[in-house]
Amino acid sequence: MKAQLLAALFGTALSSPAVVAAADGPVSTPSPTTLQPGAYWIRAVVPPNYHKYLQTIPANVPGTAVLESHTTAGQFNIDADGQLVNKVSNPPLYLWVEEPADKASPPRTLATFFNTTKNPFGTFAWQGDTLTWSVPSIRRQNTAAWLVCAKQALFINTGAYGYQTPAGCADQTIHYYNDKTANN
Repeated sequence: MKAQLLAALFGTALSSPAVVAAADGPVSTPSPTTLQPGAYWIRAVVPPNYHKYLQTIPANVPGTAVLESHTTAGQFNIDADGQLVNKVSNPPLYLWVEEPADKASPPRTLATFFNTTKNPFGTFAWQGDTLTWSVPSIRRQNTAAWLVCAKQALFINTGAYGYQTPAGCADQTIHYYNDKTANN
């Protein structure tokens, strides 16, 4: 229907599937620079990712969870079901954690990414201002242990924090920050 309407209004060149797919897909929207009510910034607070903020690139669309610039920081909260939700994306985005095949002996890193549906694997919680993730089927020494690896991608750290860190990764904990604006 959308393709026919576009074609009727602007000519048949706009009715190609690639144009329609791009128009129907998620569109990056800028993150507000002022914190929205009920939301938090989430950031690392130690080097090498000091004041790098949770987000996707491009902003507010499904994709890999990364820690990046304060100028494009996402805004989040944890809902009653333990879902970490991007408060400014439309539709809402939920942080997912990769579910390993072998939960008794999971890989050291579990990928994280944002999706438009709720995460079926594990729950998020605040421990003070620290973001934690847990699931009964995986034993972790520290539920607040995260890794930031290549291209600033964020991973769950299933091993010990600060011990035998995988090459190319940095141990991190990430925390909420609730000032009006994200800072560097």
